Amino acid sequence: AAPAPAPAISLAAAGTGALEGPAVDDAVMAVVGTRCAMCHAAEPLWPGLTSPPKGVLLDSPEHVARFAPAIRLQAVLTHAMPPNNITDMQPEERAALARWLAAR
Repeated sequence: AAPAPAPAISLAAAGTGALEGPAVDDAVMAVVGTRCAMCHAAEPLWPGLTSPPKGVLLDSPEHVARFAPAIRLQAVLTHAMPPNNITDMQPEERAALARWLAAR
């Protein structure tokens, strides 16, 4: 028999991670704060945005922890975020996120 197809991963499902695991440290918050939070905030600073894309907030350690699975998918595994790497996230910054996520 053919193997069952892998389940689709939605951003909504990816964003519902538990708050367990290592606390969001200063290094992670520095990356997220400079590369993500200008859009993913209650009041985005990026021109043209009036709300955080897809409702994803990354403006506090609690929000970053909650959306850890989405960060893994979007910024570490697929490099889909930031879109077209518009904020110039560096490989070492993605590596810092990956190390934090691996410890969760």
